[in-house]
Amino acid sequence: MQPIAIIGAGLCGLRCAEVLRHHNLPVQLFDKSRGLGGRLATRRHSHWRFDHGCPSLHGDGAAWRQRISGYPNWEGAIIATSAQVPPLGINQLAKDIGHGLSVHRDCLIKEIRRAPQSWHLTNQQGELFSGFDHLIVTVPAPQAHALLRDIDTPLNPELQKTSMSPSWVMMCVTTHPLIDHAEHRPANNVIARITAEHSKPHRQRLEHEYTYVVEATPAWSAEHEEDDATAVQQALLSALALVVGNTPALLHCAVHRWRYARTQQPLGRPFLIDAALGLAVAGDWCLGSGADAAYDSGTALAQHLVTDLASG
Repeated sequence: MQPIAIIGAGLCGLRCAEVLRHHNLPVQLFDKSRGLGGRLATRRHSHWRFDHGCPSLHGDGAAWRQRISGYPNWEGAIIATSAQVPPLGINQLAKDIGHGLSVHRDCLIKEIRRAPQSWHLTNQQGELFSGFDHLIVTVPAPQAHALLRDIDTPLNPELQKTSMSPSWVMMCVTTHPLIDHAEHRPANNVIARITAEHSKPHRQRLEHEYTYVVEATPAWSAEHEEDDATAVQQALLSALALVVGNTPALLHCAVHRWRYARTQQPLGRPFLIDAALGLAVAGDWCLGSGADAAYDSGTALAQHLVTDLASG
């Protein structure tokens, strides 16, 4: 059998590839980033670590809970179920799943083409990857639609039914604590959540160092989506000072924009598939938001393909 191509090495794509490989199906992943995991991202600066895309792993699904149960529990997180945080940062889950998988990193797929019997992919440098029986796209819905817009498939109208919104986050280190708990969700128009990264298990810091991730509200992030990073940082620092009652003394500060952070309108089913073309689309946005939704989407699609290929 010719290999299966997966565009996107976030959690959904990685989990899909893992299941396919478990059933001895050849698979190659392509991702525009140098790392793995998408928003399962851990930013490192000096000896500090910031889980700036997804603060913790949680959810109620039995298979998902079993998968993350080996990671340390994070006490104090404001969620309905227990939260796990890998010792090396949230990105460790992506690395654990991706170990041994064939991943083309720093490989942005700019064009896809369906030949009579197979899929052909071209990256940003003009390099061609060809001969794939099946193509799976696990990037955010707007990016998936942009990739597929020249393909005659009924998946395109379905992709346009979903909607996603951005999120600005700020990573900072202060000389004094800003909040008394692991997380704080203030009643504020600018800041949605403050996460004390130093409260997570196995986080290293020196005395009088306190690490935080500050997440902007969905409305504010959407309004300021295209703002300059310097202006965003200043606005978030000003809002933070009002929330905590003082101007923090900073040892480090940086901001990051996630353009497709939240699902406003999910698809309502775990994946989309065009069997005639050997084409499928999946992602957390299919079921909602969060790592568990991405994991479940990738699992469901892979299991469908395994069953379909076995019967064919």
